[in-house]
Amino acid sequence: MKEFQLENLLLILNHFYFLIYEHYVVKDITIGLRSYPSVIFKNHQSGIMVQVCGSDLGCECNNYEIYIIKRKLFSTKIINVSKLMNDYELWKDKEKTIPNYSDFIQEKLLFVIKGEKWL
Repeated sequence: MKEFQLENLLLILNHFYFLIYEHYVVKDITIGLRSYPSVIFKNHQSGIMVQVCGSDLGCECNNYEIYIIKRKLFSTKIINVSKLMNDYELWKDKEKTIPNYSDFIQEKLLFVIKGEKWL
């Protein structure tokens, strides 16, 4: 089980390494006994967080859900990346995997990651 968790954690860190170039840091890592690992990246300059949330093992949903979150004093804005992928013809039939999430964010949401504009 430990090897499974470490492999998935390294998969997340490898595919989301592009966030490091955009001034994000790893804020939190969670490794559960019966779930996929979760990682939270945060840009302290813009206040934007990218949450890679692992689901429980054996769940009939996606293994991972990705959220981009921006908190302000009295509001919180959230982008559910898997739901947004379904809005694009090219992306809606692709499997919701860490590499596909990463590619989608880099292709379609980099302006959000950089803090230039919100959806």
